[in-house]
Amino acid sequence: MIQNANKSNAIGFCFFILFTLLLWFPAKIIAQEKQMRRVTSNITMQAENSAFVPLVGGTKVTPLSADSGVSTALPIGFTFSTGREDHTTFYASSNGHITFNTGIMAAFTAAPTGNTLALAPLTADLSGVGGTFSYQTSGVAPNRVLTAEWKDWKWNYNSSQKVISFQVKMYEGTNTIEYIYEEGINMPNNGVAAIGLYFGRDDNYGETPAQLWLTNSSTNPGTSETFVKPITSRPASGQLYRFIIANTLIGYYGQTVINAPGGTNSNDGIRLNISGAGNMQIVRKGTGQIYQPGNSLLVGTTKPFDIPGSTHGLALSIGRDIFKSGTLSPQGSVGDKYLVPITSTQQSLIESTPGHFENTIKMKAEKNGLTYFLDVKYTYNYPDPSVTIDYKVTIPPGNTDKVQLAHGWDTYLSGGDSGPGFVKGTAPNYVMGVFKQASSSYEAFQYKSGVAWSGYFSAAYGLLVSQLNRSTAAYMAFGNLINPAAGTDNGIGISIDFGTAPGTFNSENALIFACEAGDVAPKLSTATAKPCLGTTFDLNSYLTSEPPLGVEIQWKNASGVLVADPTNVSTAGTYTVSFYSDLYGCSSPSASLSVSFDATCAVCYKPAVTTGTVLPIKTIISTLDRVDTPRNYADARTGSLILESKEKGLVLTRIASPETAITAPVEGMIVYDTVNKVIKLYNGTSWKAMSQQACPD
Repeated sequence: MIQNANKSNAIGFCFFILFTLLLWFPAKIIAQEKQMRRVTSNITMQAENSAFVPLVGGTKVTPLSADSGVSTALPIGFTFSTGREDHTTFYASSNGHITFNTGIMAAFTAAPTGNTLALAPLTADLSGVGGTFSYQTSGVAPNRVLTAEWKDWKWNYNSSQKVISFQVKMYEGTNTIEYIYEEGINMPNNGVAAIGLYFGRDDNYGETPAQLWLTNSSTNPGTSETFVKPITSRPASGQLYRFIIANTLIGYYGQTVINAPGGTNSNDGIRLNISGAGNMQIVRKGTGQIYQPGNSLLVGTTKPFDIPGSTHGLALSIGRDIFKSGTLSPQGSVGDKYLVPITSTQQSLIESTPGHFENTIKMKAEKNGLTYFLDVKYTYNYPDPSVTIDYKVTIPPGNTDKVQLAHGWDTYLSGGDSGPGFVKGTAPNYVMGVFKQASSSYEAFQYKSGVAWSGYFSAAYGLLVSQLNRSTAAYMAFGNLINPAAGTDNGIGISIDFGTAPGTFNSENALIFACEAGDVAPKLSTATAKPCLGTTFDLNSYLTSEPPLGVEIQWKNASGVLVADPTNVSTAGTYTVSFYSDLYGCSSPSASLSVSFDATCAVCYKPAVTTGTVLPIKTIISTLDRVDTPRNYADARTGSLILESKEKGLVLTRIASPETAITAPVEGMIVYDTVNKVIKLYNGTSWKAMSQQACPD
């Protein structure tokens, strides 16, 4: 029967396991550290009388038959869930406990620390000399049971008697754990032990341990939600302590990846590796865009505050107090704290529909008993070279401090560590960042909506921190510093002032990693052109690719001077063409066209003769045959046509689209096409346009 029931409402299981999810890329393998579950755990302990049944045929682990021994990873035989993580192996110690993820030999003399997860049926300075540790998985899925047994164990390392045996049972699918005991030789215990379990915490994520410890070893023991080690007498033979763990899933946290297969070339977009605290590495065309490019933040779960390189991260200020995610902080600030990560979008749900990714990282900061929240939402659409970042800040009632946010880092620029800074637009519609024409590398913030920037920065990365502490009045606001020098080892950043009033406020911005004009040169039909001497030519007629929407075509001559009218050019030479974005202040790579004139096709027309004696018309032009007899073709009037005038012109028959209008054309027929505005001649096979070439006299 149930003799005792106690609850623990500790938040979270806090142990960690590194589990790598292999993602295939053409160039290399990238591993993502698995997220963790955030749970609320209720632990119930039940005590009852049972029977200790020794293992028969279990697998023996000889290193534990010693004063101090610990096993290697041993198979559970099924997946055992502790709520936050799933386990298939365990480690056993001769000192009476089981751990996960790593083996711990020494007995617990105080509360475990960090991310330890331990099952402690009797943790003390025991000895397994002369005893046997074995384990066995029994039953059929999904109702299997692992039994781990310490048989004939000595309570004290220097004892000569085997005074106790005990087992741990782990049940598949129920989170239930049982400890069962059998007394050995009735001798003094000569030791102090602890019985209970501990699921550790990670201070990076503000977790508290989930734990429950017995205050004695009776048939009806009390429990403690903090570590105690009061056990001085053996539990009775057949005594069973059952720990039932009820978990409520709150969410997930840790490293996330957006567009995991992408970032390898210009056609598959960008990949974002994001730590649990919102630090980033952005990969495009196989190269990291944030210094250091080779650091992909692969341990963003267990080390959420790690950054790729130098100055990097988010910084939330509440008055003069700084809460940060990395190393970005006002120069000279004292007592900085880290933001506390709470949740991030579950990795499997980030791509909500094919090609559309949404990932929100939620963090908090606490000051004077008030809790402030910072949500950073990343929205990405494949295969765009940009991502939208929405910063949402929640200021609690009772606040009187100014709340501000800064976000910035040391850029890399696809194979180079420097480039000129720029800013385009007028407040608040800025585009600000760094662009390197030679490598078509681009990295910029663009304001979209919500709370506007209080400042921006694109200059030497080492100045990011000093810019945030220029003066008391300008604390946590970048000073709109732009360094346009090509050799600048550039960092970029923006700052936002959310004010003092309680409420929820947001600022939406785009983070852009390619120029709007594109990073591919315009395509030309030829690299060389030879128009006829004496003509003008249209440079755009040699283009075979269209500029992106909202982008203009720019032609420059050999001196780099912009061609004012590329549709009417009369000078030979070398011309370069590129697409230019005025909004982003950048150009695509360029293509070249070499133009020289062809003198062989030049045609010159002398002015008409305008003097002389006017002669009568010698030929009758008519569509009617007004003679009864055939004409005399020896008559000169039938053999020549003289048209001469200073003020009169010849008007040909005008027909729209003679190709279709004239059903039975005759060779030599000439008409004026009123649709195409050109004289056309039928050569017996097809209609040919008769255009005029011109050249100097």
